[in-house]
Formats: sequence, structure tokens, C-alpha cells
Amino acid sequence: MQKLSSHVYFIEGERKGKYPFCNCLFIKDSKSSLIDTGAGEMIKDVKADFVFNSHWHEDHITYNKHFNKICIHEQDSKALESYEEFKRRYGLSDELLSHFIYFEFSKVNVEFKDKDQFKLGKTMVKVIHTPGHSKGHCCFLIDDDNVKVIYLGDIDLTSFGPWYGCLDCNLDDFIESINKVMRIVESENVEIAVSSHREIVRGVENIVGSLKNYLEKIAERENKILNLLINERKIEDLIGKGIIYKRFGEPKEAFEHFEKIMIKQHLDRLMKIGMIDKTYDKYVKL
Repeated sequence: MQKLSSHVYFIEGERKGKYPFCNCLFIKDSKSSLIDTGAGEMIKDVKADFVFNSHWHEDHITYNKHFNKICIHEQDSKALESYEEFKRRYGLSDELLSHFIYFEFSKVNVEFKDKDQFKLGKTMVKVIHTPGHSKGHCCFLIDDDNVKVIYLGDIDLTSFGPWYGCLDCNLDDFIESINKVMRIVESENVEIAVSSHREIVRGVENIVGSLKNYLEKIAERENKILNLLINERKIEDLIGKGIIYKRFGEPKEAFEHFEKIMIKQHLDRLMKIGMIDKTYDKYVKL
């Protein structure tokens, strides 16, 4: 563990937090808590009174079963408890979904919502609802003796950029959530940002800069789409053209499914702002 402030510790996930692992935070105060449990086997040795999950995805809930009290946003709780809801949000067959289930579903003890606060002693944790990556995705603003730490979850600041490939993802919400976090970082003078899959970022200016770069990935993807839509194309013609993935992971069919969901959200957004048109099942740049 790496100490970030008086009571807050960074737990780097295996493979430096790369999927299927994630970075976690441990808060050791009068009450102890973990934020997410996907760091790897070592997380099982942490003694925590309860867990805050940022969202329902498998790499964040991997070791939930080893802890007694699980807390998650009210809009993600069903996917944490139910295979059927987990499957519905992924939109995959049982066979394809099996590649993403390496955990046990767990009971949710506490459903929280935006702006809820949890006092753990001298440390205060505030919930920031940041939908987009999932319907109930949340960041957590931690005030530890006036040192502000933010856990960004899967607003993860990676060079890949935002991921919105499940059926409960929403691109417009994701954009607003990133902007919301930037405003909070500046207004609250947040000095330390921890994301699920990248190294720690320190300093308000650096955190905001990283968020802006991360947001820019969405514009880059839309420019790729617009360049391809000089001629009419079906959505299927856009899959595998490097808009989202440089190359597909395995199982390929699942990653093609994710990319199609993400591209469809871009097409809907570009239609809404009047940059493309659609005739039957074909799209073209205006």
C-alpha cells in the first residue's frame, strides 16, 4: 500500500491495474473501507468494515465476496446481485458472457445515491454520481484532514479513452460526467486523483489536463467516423476500422459487439447535432 494522506492508502492492482484488475483505495480510520475489490488476490487480506463499489463491472467487484458489507449506487445494485441483470446489461450470450464472469455475485447491503456522505472518523467520503460508463457509475471525493483525494473509477484517464460498450452506457452522460468531475476538481482544489487503471495524478492542473485529454478521445473517434462517412455506410461497415479498438480482444465476437454499441452512440449523437444523415440503414456525412 502507498500512503496518500493520513488515512487513505493506494492499492495498485496487479499488472499495474490493467484489466482484468483495477486499482483500489483503502481508508483506515475509525471505520475502515475499501473502494473496489479488483486489485488481485492480495485484497483478500485487507480488513475492511465495508466496500464502496464504483460500479458493477467484473474487474471492480472481483473479491466482494470476501467482505461483509457491500455498498453501490442504487442504479447498479441489481447488476451486482443478479446474473440475469448482469447479462442484460452486457447484451451477450451465456457463452460469450462466461469469459467475463470470474467472480461470485454478492448481496448489496447499502444503496447510495449522488451527494451521499459517509463519515468514517476524521475522513469523509462523498458520492459523486458520474453515469456514462455505467448507469450508476460513481466517483468518490475523500476529505482527509483537508487533503482532497478523488477516486475516479472508470473515468480512468487511460490512453484508450472512455469505454461505453454496455447497454446501460450513455455517451452524452459520460461527456457530462467528465466535465462535472473537472468542475469539482477545480472548485474543491483536489490534489490527488486515483483512477482504476492508471497511475496516480497529482495537482489540480495535471488532473484537469488529464481529464481534458481523456475527453478529447471522444472527439477523435467522431472525426474518424466522419472521415469514413464521406461515402454512405452501414454501421456494420464501420466495425473493425480502428474507430474504437486498434485490434479486437478475445472473444472477438464480444469486442465487435462492444464496438458496435459504442459506434451506434456516436452515430446517434452526430445525427442529433446535424453532422450526419441517415437513409434507411446507411449513414453519410453532411
